Amino acid sequence: MRRRKKRHPLSRPQEGKQVPDLPDALLSHKVSGRIRLKIPSKKGDSQYFESLKEQLYGFSGIKIVEINPMLGSVLIIHTSDVERIAEHAQKNSLFSLRSFKPNLTNLHYRVSEAFKDINRKIKGITGGDIDIAGLAFLSLLGLGIYQIMRGNFAAPAWYTAFWYAFDIFLKSGNKGGE
Repeated sequence: MRRRKKRHPLSRPQEGKQVPDLPDALLSHKVSGRIRLKIPSKKGDSQYFESLKEQLYGFSGIKIVEINPMLGSVLIIHTSDVERIAEHAQKNSLFSLRSFKPNLTNLHYRVSEAFKDINRKIKGITGGDIDIAGLAFLSLLGLGIYQIMRGNFAAPAWYTAFWYAFDIFLKSGNKGGE
């Protein structure tokens, strides 16, 4: 009598069998070399997340996988691009990657995209050493030193108001995302 090999919970179904619906993985955070996924439909399923972790480590572009089954969260530290990781996951019936897009107004989106573009250009010019926040800090610091050297010890109201407005604008873009 032949023994049936026990199938891994996330392994690819055999040809001819119906492909199960893949859980949606929402891309909730992305920076260079690091992504955080939320898989709400598998929240609390420790077996799924342990199997997912094991199978993700099988992909050459993934260095570290941290899971939190109680939150339905996966942190992936990688050297690959996100599209290749998504293709690997889909091909191996792990999950289907969906972008998480916070509900931003059209104005907020356009201004955010403009600042992201400026930030990329600043990083390109400085070789990644300075970003837009670093440039703002250095500019304000330089302006403060210049004003003090001119004998103007009173803080100009225009840049204080601008700074607070910019801070509020940036913080308002984080609602609904990580």
